[in-house]
Amino acid sequence: MPDIHDRIRTEVMDKERALWTALTSAEPASEIIKLSNSYANFLWPKKEVLTFQDEKKFRRALKAPFHRFDTYELQDVRIIIMGLMAATVTCTVDATRDNKRWRATSHTTWSQASDGEWRICTHQETRI
Repeated sequence: MPDIHDRIRTEVMDKERALWTALTSAEPASEIIKLSNSYANFLWPKKEVLTFQDEKKFRRALKAPFHRFDTYELQDVRIIIMGLMAATVTCTVDATRDNKRWRATSHTTWSQASDGEWRICTHQETRI
C-alpha cells in the first residue's frame, strides 16, 4: 500500500491535469469553478486577479480563445506537500495552438476540503 504522501501526490497530480484539461478547453469556467474553493484566486498573464466574487466577470475572462490549445504538456512537475490537507504544484507548461508555441511556469495550491476533494486555493501562470 502506498504511503500517504504518495497518495496525496497522485491525487493532486490528477487534479492538476484536470485543471489544465479544463483550462485548455473552449469553455473552461464551469469546470474550474467545480475544481476550486469558493475563495480561490487566479493570476493569469495580462489579467487582474480573478475570483468568484464576480462570477460573470470570471466567466467573461475565460471566454475563448483563452488558453484553447491544440496540445499541452506539463514539464518539470514538482509537488510539495505542506501537510495532509495542502499541497502545491509547480511546473512548466509547453503548449501549442495553430502551430504557435506558448510557454509558462505554473503554480497551483490545493487544499483538501471536508468532503475529501482537493480544490484550488490559488493558481498562477507566468509566461516565459
